[in-house]
Amino acid sequence: MGLRDAVMVELWESIQPGETVLFERSGEGNLAFGLYQIIEWAAEKGFRVIIADVLDSYETMLSKMRLMGLDPGKLSGIEVIKIGGSKKFGRVIAHIEEISEPMILSKKFKEAYEPIIADSSRKVLAVAVGIERLFAVSDITIGGVQVIVSHLAGYVGRANRLGIYLVKRDILPKEREFLINMLEDTATTVIKTEKRGRMTEFHVVKSVNRDLEGILIRV
Repeated sequence: MGLRDAVMVELWESIQPGETVLFERSGEGNLAFGLYQIIEWAAEKGFRVIIADVLDSYETMLSKMRLMGLDPGKLSGIEVIKIGGSKKFGRVIAHIEEISEPMILSKKFKEAYEPIIADSSRKVLAVAVGIERLFAVSDITIGGVQVIVSHLAGYVGRANRLGIYLVKRDILPKEREFLINMLEDTATTVIKTEKRGRMTEFHVVKSVNRDLEGILIRV
């Protein structure tokens, strides 16, 4: 295990059940390796992993994994809830095609997701990829975003569930960056990462774990 791997594993080990973690990437680089690493960590810990794939973001990350020499085939059995998009990978258990109406989107997502976390026999890791695409390219209104964020906030505190949102902040135009701030308010832990030269910086800007909040790591 490399130093960066060890650092990230230590971060995930510090997260409590019931949390929602917002993992933001700015600048160069991508989140594909982080996703791969999170899924491997969760599998070792016995989590049932669910991917919420917004607008084919998951397939894009899988393509990047291949270019990085990783084997995305290992992820083929993971359950996926697709939100918009058309490219399917993994075991798709629901496909929500209508994304223009936030109330309907939230209702259909709950119908697919709630039975999974209601099963107390296993811990659930829910990883959402591509939320920023929904905010950036759709005609969703501010009120609509509030509906979605409010819905996501309802899962905080569910003891058998850990939620992680992987977000590429730079995709959003400046006038819509405040939408990510709304997600930050909902999250219990916010980790910001950015590449600086040959190093990557991880900054825990918010956490319910006082020992974790404020930590800045460069690897």
